Formats: sequence, C-alpha cells, structure tokens
Amino acid sequence: MIPFSIQKAVEITGGQFFGPEALLEASFDSVSIDTRTMLPGALYVPVKGDVFDGHRFIPQAFEKSAKLTLSEVETPYPHIRVENCVRAFQALAHAYRCQFDIPLVGITGSAGKTTTRGMISSVLSTTYFTHSTTGNLNNQTGVPQVLFGLMPQHECAVVEMGTNHFGEIDALAAMSEPTLCVLTNIGEAHIEFFGSREGIFRGKTEMLSHMRPGGKIIVNGDDEYLRRIPDACTFGFGKDNELWAEDVQEDGIFGASFTACWQGERLPIHLQVPGHHMILNALSAVAVGLALSVPLEKIQQGLAAFTPISGRMAVEKLDRFTLLNDVYNANPTSMEASLQVLSRASGRKVCILGDMLELGEQAATLHERVAQQASQLGIDLIVGVGSLFSQAVRSVNGVGFSDQEQLLSALPGLLKEGDTVLVKGSRGMRLERTIERIRSM
Repeated sequence: MIPFSIQKAVEITGGQFFGPEALLEASFDSVSIDTRTMLPGALYVPVKGDVFDGHRFIPQAFEKSAKLTLSEVETPYPHIRVENCVRAFQALAHAYRCQFDIPLVGITGSAGKTTTRGMISSVLSTTYFTHSTTGNLNNQTGVPQVLFGLMPQHECAVVEMGTNHFGEIDALAAMSEPTLCVLTNIGEAHIEFFGSREGIFRGKTEMLSHMRPGGKIIVNGDDEYLRRIPDACTFGFGKDNELWAEDVQEDGIFGASFTACWQGERLPIHLQVPGHHMILNALSAVAVGLALSVPLEKIQQGLAAFTPISGRMAVEKLDRFTLLNDVYNANPTSMEASLQVLSRASGRKVCILGDMLELGEQAATLHERVAQQASQLGIDLIVGVGSLFSQAVRSVNGVGFSDQEQLLSALPGLLKEGDTVLVKGSRGMRLERTIERIRSM
C-alpha cells in the first residue's frame, strides 16, 4: 500500500490519538488484523470476534514492531482511540480507495461470486494491471484489506462483496465506490436473516446507491428479481438480454463452449469449467470486458485461461475416482447447479452433500428439495451429512450420516472404482476432510 499519514488517520476516524506527538508526522505502510502475519511498521486493527477479541493481542502486535493500533479501550501502546475499530478500519479503507481514480468492479449475489470474480479478473488482466480480491476477503474486515492492497500501478480492481445481514453490502459498497456493479443471482442463501428472496434482493442491491456517477450495472437478466433493476445491462441465456449465450456445447464435467451474442456481434468462448451456471458467470465477464474496452480476442483468452479456485467445482482426476471438489460453500442455488454438472458425468455418479446453513425456518424444506433434485437428475448414490441432509436423503433412498466422522468410516464401503463423486456443503461443515479421505483412497 501507499504510506498513509497517521495524522490523516486520526482525522478520518474521528478518534483520539495517544502516543508520542512526533508519531503524528509518521505514516504506516501496511494494515493487519492478525498479528501472526503482520509486517513491521503496520497499523494493527483489533477485531472483536465470536471467540477472540483482537485487543488481547495488542502487545504481540508491538512485539512485531507495529507502528500503532486502533483501540476501543485504554492501552499503554501508541493508539487511536475509536468507538468501533471495524467502522474506523472501513473509514480508513474508503479514504485510501479514494486516492485511486480507476474502474472498480463490485460483485455480489447469492451464488457464483467468487468464480465470477475470478473470471472477470482473468479477462481484465489480459489488458490491465488488475487488483482483485483473494481468498475469502469479501466481508466487513476482508474488503478493507483488499482496498489497502491497491498500488499506484493498478489500472482497475475487482472486489467481491458478501453478506448475510441487511446493511453489510451498504457498508462494503460505501467504502469501495464501485464504477461497475455486477449481480450474479438472487437465491436462498442466508434467507434465515433476510426473511425472503425479496429481502435478499434488497440486501444485495444496497450496492447500487454507492456506484460512482457514470457507472454501469451488469446483472443476470434471467433472474426474475435482477431483471427489475432499471437501466442495467443484462446477460443470460434468454435472447431478450443485451448479451446472451447461443450454441452451448458441454463436454461432460470437463468444460463448455458457447457463443456470446450482442448487437449483431458473435464471440466464440471456451471454458475449462463445466456447467450452465459457469456460462452465466462467463457472460458477466464478457459484459465487464466489453464495458472496459478489452479487445475481443483478449476476452476469449482470459476466459479460456480461467481455472477454478480450489473447492469451487474443481475437477480432480484421481487414480480410482473423478472428484468434483465443491466444498467451499453451499446454498440451494449452488447445490442445484453442482448436481446438474454431476448428472452429465459418465459412469456411476455419487453426491456427498453437507448441510446448508443459515436457511432458518425453510431449512428442512430446502434440504428435501435438493435431495429430490438429486434423485430426479439420476444420481446413483445420494449421501447426506449433518442433521438436515442425513434426514432429507432418506426420502430418496439415500444414505445419511449425522456427522462427518461416521461418513469417513463408511466411505470405503460406499465408493466404487470409476465413480464420479461430488462433495459439497456449507463452509461450517468442513468437508475438506472428506476430500482428503477420498484422495487417500
């Protein structure tokens, strides 16, 4: 990051400075919420979580040569006293972002955000020096870290924004000020907190009020909620969209090809990732590329080069099995898309489904719906893990396990050589252990 004045940080946060007066003339050149990875000279931001309070680690921050810390409590170390460290962190990130007059693509939606972010970054990186969200830094403390990663050489940025409560996208977009807003879909993810798909729609579209003047909205026009947004550029399979896909050809679980069509133009696209939902993600990347004047052949190259991020529908050819590693997260929309991909595999098809979390009163019904979808798609063996799926799969003659330990013990007797196995569940299910067990077999 560009060095940031401590005096300016005090002014922006509205906090009170405690420390040597000479320090006000200095700057910090990195920020950190984790003392284990902090660099010398950093601003430390202590975050209160469900388990740990970052204020406990302020002494360790200064052992690592932090320059100063934000703090909500009295501490003997140089600090800016603020009412809320996360809000102060976000205010600083916004001020830092405002130093960069570059296109910034904000991405949100119920499913497909991370893959869409990867595809858009791959397309833009063919033409621009592109900064992008990495890992899972899409929340209230992650997005500020992404923004502080901007450097003078960056020509554009791609920022993923996640939410499970009202007001969160509002805060993320306010500090990011996107110039292009991309919305992937409105599904049932986190419906426990939003109450309905209408509520999810309101939560996701909080982004739009913070788009910079002259910006552009790009949405999945096949989505019944997103197509309501006025003046948006739409993409999808329907020819009533401004950008649509034709000539779709899917290579089982190993990729897909299609032609992107708009205003009389046609652009052949090849993807290394399978599934109709991946074509929708790719169309959003085409739309962003066109909006930012990426040459057509570069759009093709960027999408052809894209490979899935680990845990997000990554196809792994093992000695005995073909593994569809999609364990990073799950909701009803993404579950259905992943099952559609599995259904196109050759040979015996097995799905191992971990509970989908944060679905509230609709949880049992939605788990049963996914189990029924798996059965209707002809999946040969349907395995459920967790209190919800272990019950839901029994209605379709599946095998249920109340916890992952039981599943791990049973796996050798469930799988057969040549199987294609999909493993998918919510983040909290930690199904990476199941992935490792299958690899070891």
